[in-house]
Amino acid sequence: GSYRAALRSAGAVCRGVDLVLQGHYASVFCNVRPPGHHAGPVGMDIVAGGHGFCLINHVAVAAVHALEQHASKVKRVCIIDFDLHHGNGTQAIVQQYNARRSPINSTTKNHGGG
Repeated sequence: GSYRAALRSAGAVCRGVDLVLQGHYASVFCNVRPPGHHAGPVGMDIVAGGHGFCLINHVAVAAVHALEQHASKVKRVCIIDFDLHHGNGTQAIVQQYNARRSPINSTTKNHGGG
């Protein structure tokens, strides 16, 4: 089901990060589902702020993977969320990660009514 698809998507974004940072490609695009910017540090937990159909926050997985697995090459990551509404899960993960370490910068842009 959806959780298995989300796990495979998380693996895909990690593999994409690896391929770029190992020099195989200059960039990659991972068209993954389900979406993820509402999934927080504990995934889709309504009490903790998870919303929508977001099970795993794929952009946060990719950012932390790059920082942790490629630390010799990656010192900072910038996440730009340009969805119509706030990526509350991404923000929560970045804030929690930055409490341990401070290399992720995140910005959100609200382009509409949400």
